[in-house]
Amino acid sequence: MKRRLFFLIEKLEIKRSERIAISILFILMVILSGIVTFNEPNANYSEEKYAELEKVFKEKSEQIKQEEQVILARYMPERDVPVSNSLSADNSTKPKLPDTTDSEERRPEADKVININTANKELLQELPGVGPAYSERIINWREENGPYTTKDQLLEIKGIGDKRLARIKPLITLR
Repeated sequence: MKRRLFFLIEKLEIKRSERIAISILFILMVILSGIVTFNEPNANYSEEKYAELEKVFKEKSEQIKQEEQVILARYMPERDVPVSNSLSADNSTKPKLPDTTDSEERRPEADKVININTANKELLQELPGVGPAYSERIINWREENGPYTTKDQLLEIKGIGDKRLARIKPLITLR
């Protein structure tokens, strides 16, 4: 066996210094892999600090969810967006949640129909999902192209798509 190994090394034409270097590297690799295998790393954090960070993370996450719900309630008032007040009262920078009475006042009543050919900016903003920008666009289109002849012409206004039109269609008229 020893002789075959010797002849193999001779066939590869590996010099003695190269054999020694390869042997040393192989031995170091075996030693280091043994150290890594049997050495257990120490945790560099305390459980108290981790629990505190996790608590802050959960509070921030809840605050972001509340802010999203406030935005959804403002722009999609027909949806029932659940809003929870589970955050601590010590954080005064949190946004105040809108009263449901405000969103109810912004919604036109079922028997109140808005004429989009004569309505002003404030009246158009009573439609669900129509804010100042959309109401201004509706009025600008009406001034440029004349009165609306069909409700589907609202689709020509930037930002008004099929879903928004479907929500406001029963609440508008073209009289």
